[in-house]
Amino acid sequence: MSMVQTFAIPTEKSTKRLKFKVAANNTRKIVISSNWLPLMNFNAHDRIQETSLGRNKGMEIRRVLDLFAEQPDRTKKVYQRKYKTRRNNPLEVLLEVGSQKIINESFPADCKNLHIIFETNKITILPITEFQCEAIKNATPESRYDVFAALTSGVDLYSMEKTHGLKIHSALEWRPHEVRDKNRDLSETGALTILRNITGIKNLFNEDIGSINTSFLKDAMGTPVTTMIASLACDDFCNVKGSSLKQKSLEDLSSSIDMAYDLLRIIEAIKPPVICLEQVRGFYSSEIFRMIDLRLRRWGYSSNLLIGDGRDYGGLTSRVRGYAVFTCLDSPFMFEQPGARRTDPIWNLITRHLPDCRDVTHSKSLQNGLKSGRLRTITAESLHSPTILKSFARMARDSVCIKHNDRLYWPSEDLIKELMGISPNFKLDCVSAEIASEIIGQSIQVELHDSVMRSLACHLNAYFDNAYPTPALAA
Repeated sequence: MSMVQTFAIPTEKSTKRLKFKVAANNTRKIVISSNWLPLMNFNAHDRIQETSLGRNKGMEIRRVLDLFAEQPDRTKKVYQRKYKTRRNNPLEVLLEVGSQKIINESFPADCKNLHIIFETNKITILPITEFQCEAIKNATPESRYDVFAALTSGVDLYSMEKTHGLKIHSALEWRPHEVRDKNRDLSETGALTILRNITGIKNLFNEDIGSINTSFLKDAMGTPVTTMIASLACDDFCNVKGSSLKQKSLEDLSSSIDMAYDLLRIIEAIKPPVICLEQVRGFYSSEIFRMIDLRLRRWGYSSNLLIGDGRDYGGLTSRVRGYAVFTCLDSPFMFEQPGARRTDPIWNLITRHLPDCRDVTHSKSLQNGLKSGRLRTITAESLHSPTILKSFARMARDSVCIKHNDRLYWPSEDLIKELMGISPNFKLDCVSAEIASEIIGQSIQVELHDSVMRSLACHLNAYFDNAYPTPALAA
């Protein structure tokens, strides 16, 4: 007696990975023998058509639904294998792609691995590069939440560790010398702040990203990480720095745009499956980012970009930052949608901190800024704070000040931390007030950052829970 078996059909996609079949003469063939074929409406004797997606971009196989619309000599059949005693593949049918013309056009010559995406009436076959294969191998159950961080003083890492359960495996942080530093060595300030606030970090590399030996870096880290997060220096992509100063920095070698090269050097060495870049908006329209994006896509990463305003994610400052997330993992990735901005003034928060804010009405530079319209003030009507900059402590004409009863007040450290969403438990007592304000001014709007980290965590969990199911996770 035969029994009718029923199976749930995925409403969107099913995926798997395969290797090319390689003959003795080194010709490649794709053989798809899977139960997923009939589930996605590829049945024995159905007609199909193969199409290249472009040079080295993969190919597509579509079921031909209207034979009269196609030339019969350009279609193929779906075949079926029958086994009398085999039960593990009761639905098995077979597709073969043997055309060397379409294979050589669609896949790089050194491609050995394939990503198969099944949809109803359509199969997409994408190349997996050797780089991508190596990166995916680094996504292990042990490295699931491990992060390598570069160019950060720790505000973002604190949020990642305390709020999202990520583990900071290693960090690379070195503050470059600036003219205003004079004879002071401030190279360890950001690294100290990391160690003051992050627990369980395995390795701290207090070295210049431009000169660190990437082979040493990889060997010193010892074990792989799943995620890398980096914030390249933003000065040369920020509107605050004028064009003449940007040009001058290229001439006197103080520009930081070539950090992009060093970023790629590190990525090539440690091969993280997931990469998150945080930067000012101008970075993402630059040729530098286009180069990074191209190279990472060439290595097999998919690219996801968000330009977000902190106010749209519950933040209290008008801070606009971009996040680019690149991933080799085949689980879905999606940024959260922005929400509604607050409609109530932030004055209650301001007045709570006002007793700790200095009266700076006497400041000549701030008065000049007020007269010229460059001073950015918080008043009783303000729904948010203007963007806090790295230069905040210098009391420049474009600083952020509180204006109350015709007096000017300088925001306290605790206030600007709260405006940025930074936890009051994040400690800056290991550096001077000047450096502390720089760290805050260069840091993230925590609410926007948290939104991206939630998306990242969902992406990781979807991958690992599917790739490495356990009874606990399945429950």
